[in-house]
Amino acid sequence: MAWAGRGGLRVGLVAILAGVVAPMSGCSNDTGQTPDTHATGTFASDSDGTDGTSTGSTEPTTGTEPTTGPVLQCGNGEVDTGETCDDGNLDNSDACLNSCVLATCGDGFVQVGAEACDDGNSDNSDTCTALCQEAVCGDGFVQLGVEACDDGNSQDDDGCTTTCEMGVVMLCGNGELDEGETCDDGNTLDDDNCLSTCVPYSCGDGFTHAVFEECDDADADVDDECVECIAAYCGDGYTWSGMEACDDGNLDNADDCLVNCEQASCGDGHVHNTDEVCDDGVNDGSYGGCAPGCAALGPHCGDGVLTMGVETCDDGNVVAGDGCNDQCQKELPPECLGYVSFAEPDRAASFNDGPGKVTKCDEQVAGKWYRLEAPAGTMMPTAPLEKFDCGTDAPGWMVGAHPLVDEGIVDRQVCFVWESDCEWEASIQVRNCGDYYVYSFADPPEECLRYCATQ
Repeated sequence: MAWAGRGGLRVGLVAILAGVVAPMSGCSNDTGQTPDTHATGTFASDSDGTDGTSTGSTEPTTGTEPTTGPVLQCGNGEVDTGETCDDGNLDNSDACLNSCVLATCGDGFVQVGAEACDDGNSDNSDTCTALCQEAVCGDGFVQLGVEACDDGNSQDDDGCTTTCEMGVVMLCGNGELDEGETCDDGNTLDDDNCLSTCVPYSCGDGFTHAVFEECDDADADVDDECVECIAAYCGDGYTWSGMEACDDGNLDNADDCLVNCEQASCGDGHVHNTDEVCDDGVNDGSYGGCAPGCAALGPHCGDGVLTMGVETCDDGNVVAGDGCNDQCQKELPPECLGYVSFAEPDRAASFNDGPGKVTKCDEQVAGKWYRLEAPAGTMMPTAPLEKFDCGTDAPGWMVGAHPLVDEGIVDRQVCFVWESDCEWEASIQVRNCGDYYVYSFADPPEECLRYCATQ
């Protein structure tokens, strides 16, 4: 009978009763007549009266039949009393069974999408576990007849293999070399020569050796922070991704990769040896610097062009000792540097103590350059002197003016005073060194002659 809800039940009952009553109305009694019924529902016959008709009347009903209450119907879509759910269907594969109770693991029905199986029991040793999952090796439950063991892990050395077969139990860490071990140092440390798995340490095992490794990331990548178990650094020859632009493993700033692991470029302050002439990091073409583009020098010492305000000379080279030094500043000639100083106070032209007292004479002075300095004086007098000046008998004075710097070395005559302003003569050379003069004296022609100095 099709389900029709509560009202449908009553209709169904009426139909059943009709099916019972209808045949009865069509049946004949022993006399061959069709019996009639009274309003009371009892059958009437000819024997009920003398003339074949009813002599009595049917008594009206004075009460109603007792009721049993509403009929419950699981599957009507309404949660009635006694039901924990009612999803309007009789499907046992969803969350509500056809008994209108919530589906649970172990009810014997497989709930689609939630259970892989449901054998209606809590036995974990058959093909369906108490968690309603298909039994598999590694679930921690021993499936009888299929598995010898199941410890729920992926370790092969603990007595139960990953294929759920009985295996060798490794006693790693006991200090003895058991079967299946290649080392056993008596501990379970992973930072020494023997790991807690009783295999020797190696670079790439994922454990950092306390002595021999700086890191161990368990991979062979050379572009991360750990390269061959050494912490990555600029200059190791491997480019650290995201941290370095390049790494050529050398300390050469003239190639494509600088020592700071950045790509070489004009403006980095280093001359790239293949395509740059210069690189001062500014490259604005200023004196001594580099022109934009790093392809040419700016004005500089040694270019043969005198840069006013910066250079005092530029002879086209940066060689010192040729009159223009490597900074393009005029150099003093050798005679302005390697001289002998004459600075005696009594050599001053103003020193005169008369005859018979201080009497000094220059002897064997040829072949050297001399500079006159205080307190004697800074240059030779250029006018005649008096006898006994300069602490000698016959003082010497220079005939002619002192030369200019650009005149270089000039020849001059020196006169020694005695009975005349130029009793004796000697040939000397003079050079203007800019801030002072130097003299190449000759040996005096007589005794007790002296070269004098003045301010």
